[in-house]
This record gives sequence, structure tokens and C-alpha cells, in this order.
Amino acid sequence: MVWWPALAPLVAPGAGLVSVLEIEPQAFWEQVDHGGRPHYRVNEALFDQVADLPQPKLLHGVGHPFCNVVDDPIDPWSAWQQAVLRLDPVWVSEHLSFNRTTGPQSRIESAGFLLPPPQTAAAVGQAARNIRQFRRRLQRPVAFETGVNYLRPREGEMRDGEFFAAVSQAADADVLLDLHNLWCNERNGRDTVDAVLDALPLHRVRELHLAGGMQEQGFWLDAHSATVPPALMELTERLIPRLPLLGALIFELLPEHLPTVGLDAAGRQLEQLQALWRRRPPRRWSVPASKQQLTDARDPGDDASDDAGRLLAPQLRCLVEDLSMSSPSSPDADPGLRVLQDLIADFRRGALARTVRHTLSLLLLGLGRHDTAALLDEYARTYPPEPFAAVEAEQFCQWLELLLPRLQDRMPLLPEVLAFEQALIRATRHGVSTRLQWSVDPSALLGCLEAGEDPGGLPRQPVTLILEAA
Repeated sequence: MVWWPALAPLVAPGAGLVSVLEIEPQAFWEQVDHGGRPHYRVNEALFDQVADLPQPKLLHGVGHPFCNVVDDPIDPWSAWQQAVLRLDPVWVSEHLSFNRTTGPQSRIESAGFLLPPPQTAAAVGQAARNIRQFRRRLQRPVAFETGVNYLRPREGEMRDGEFFAAVSQAADADVLLDLHNLWCNERNGRDTVDAVLDALPLHRVRELHLAGGMQEQGFWLDAHSATVPPALMELTERLIPRLPLLGALIFELLPEHLPTVGLDAAGRQLEQLQALWRRRPPRRWSVPASKQQLTDARDPGDDASDDAGRLLAPQLRCLVEDLSMSSPSSPDADPGLRVLQDLIADFRRGALARTVRHTLSLLLLGLGRHDTAALLDEYARTYPPEPFAAVEAEQFCQWLELLLPRLQDRMPLLPEVLAFEQALIRATRHGVSTRLQWSVDPSALLGCLEAGEDPGGLPRQPVTLILEAA
């Protein structure tokens, strides 16, 4: 199972439900900027919590997909290598997607989500280059995930299965076969699951992902929001005997959907997967490299893919520009663009809800749901997305600070709440302490916001609070 703290009861050793954990390493990272040097810092407490669990671990990246043509502006390899050395995964994996482009003035920008690349020879070449780099730096077998794609098939592109097979061959790479992604693609008008499986090198499938989704705007979404559809379970049962390399079967469930699904239903799902797994002969896996062999050396083959990156870059940028428009540019525009726009907006709002929830609570109380949504839309049109929640929140707070003259008449306490959450971000990201002045008791103020109550009636009580960075 993909590990999240909220799912701890399911992965507890005594439960007997989960025999391997998949870890998304970026969930353990914070983007910090102490002393003017941006870098990724690993959340050691969270890392220790999962490292102490007895199950073997796999690493599945969600931040450095293989079709990127521009590198992360912050070097991720130290954090990646730390995770490999600590958790000792037998293999690592990432998505066959992109999430980063070059914007105006050659500024590297986040695309805001994992997006589908054009399925062209250039994308195959770029993916092969990035997969080779992963394998070289981490000294582990590498698998790419077969992606979900809400866009219509485009003229001149490879079919889905043909594209996946070409990447596997060009990169000499294994496949993380996400069956629910293929299920979504079929239901949304792309190639059938059977057609993709017929084209794939099934002998290179190292891992299977299963999940459930939801219907939205006429699309079936890979939302990781439910148990696996019965028809997909039946397909998996027929498929497993055809996969000689298969080493893991992973159930994906996002923790925010656990209250709807329920622990009991999730547990029954895991029992069903255990039954599926027992249908194949056991195999023993071993790590092929010493833990001390991680390297930064450049592969001579990288130069051969530079042209592929130059060819692919304008196409990736074009998709990001289409997504940045408030509405599709023409009546026959791809309806999948609207789905991706909404997913990016939800992702960004979720990041703010986790990091500046008191500010958002006060905005909802003072402006109402409709005007708060309009304010968030205005922010999203003003600034591009950021991949880390704290960075997105810092950008939002700086923008909202400029709007205080027009907002604080309706919400007099907004400057104090905003300053408090900015101070928390500064302490975390920059190691800076802040002296805060309150006109009311801050505990009472934050308590009102937690309860969804208007704090306007609190008695005035000047308080000084020093928030110190660790």
C-alpha cells in the first residue's frame, strides 16, 4: 500500500494486511531557503516513523517525472539518494509525465500537476534520457508508470500502448503498470485496456497499481478515492499469471477519502489483493548494487537526447499555456483541458488549506464562499503554481498582503492572522524568528476560527508573541 500516516492502522504489523509499503519521497521533503540557498530538507521525524516499520519499502516519485525537459532548479539528488540509502528499495519508479516547463525570461515554472506529454519520438527520447539518469544516480532498477491522460488522442501521436512500449525499449526500463490509469483512459475515450496490454512488453512489468476513482464532468478520474472496481479486479486476476517479473501489487488510497471508504472496507480490499497475490509463485528479490555506489557521473548517451528535449519543449509549453487560459480557446477545444484546469485548481487550494487554514477560515467568514472562491481564482491567475505547499502558501500570503487595504475593513483581524501564518512559514522555510503583536488573545482568536465562529466580538487584549525558528 502507498503509505500515509492516516493509514497507519492498515499497515500495522499486527494487522497482517500489508507486506510491502510504497513511499512517495517528496511527501517527506520541505523546500527551504536558509541563508539564501534553496534546498530540499527531509522531514526526519516522519522519515523515522516509516523507516521503523518492518515491511520492505519501494520508492515512487511524484515530483520528477520522466518527460520533463528542464531540470528541477533545486538539486533533488541528495534527498533522493538519502531515501535510497535509508530504505534500501529493490527498485524505484516515477511517472511518465511532466510537471515543469520554461516560462517567460527562461524562468523554470511548475505546471501545477503531473501532465501527459505528447506521445512522440521526442518524448520517448527525453524519457529514456531521464530514466537512464535515475538509474545511474540511484543504482537501482527503474520503472516508469503508465499514465492517466484526460486529453483526446492527437493526430500524429503514437497509440498509448505503442508509446509505453517504445519508452521501455529505448530506456531498457521496466514498467509500473497502473491498471486504474488505463481503465480511466479507456472510459474517457482513449485506447482500451486490452489494446494497451497487447502492445506492452508484459515481461517487463515489475509492479501493478490498483485504485478506485470517481465520475466528474463526464470523465472518470484517477482520484484514488475508492476501492477497486470489481471488473478491474477480475482483469487483474487474469493478468497476474502473464507477468513473470511482477514484484509488487500496490493499492492506492488518498487519506482524505478514508472517512468515506472506511477502514473496514479498505482492509477487505487489501485482503482481496493478498488473495490475488497468492495466485502466483513466490520469488526472491535482491538489490543488485552496493549501497555505496550512488553516483553523479554523466552518461555519454545524454548528449544524444538533447535534440529530443529541444523538440519536446515547445509542445509541453503549449499545453501549459492552454491550461493557463480561463476557458478553452474554441468550441472544439479538448474538454480534457477543463478537467486538468480543475485538478490543478483543486491541488493549489488544497495546499493553501493545509498551510494557511486560519487565514482561509477568516476569509470564508468575512467574504463568504463565493467571494473567497473568486479571490482564490484571482490569485491563481496572477501567479503560477508552486509544487510545495509551503512555497505556494508563502506566495499567496505575499499577494494577499497587498490586498489588505481593501479587505481589512470587513475583517479587522485579518492582518494579525495573516502575519501569524506568514511567521510560521518564515520559521519553517527560512529559519527566521518573528515578533508578533496581537490586539486580542491569539488562543481565543485561533480557537474561534477552528470552530468556524466569527472572532469579531473578542475583547481587546494586547499580546506580544515571539515565534522562534527551531
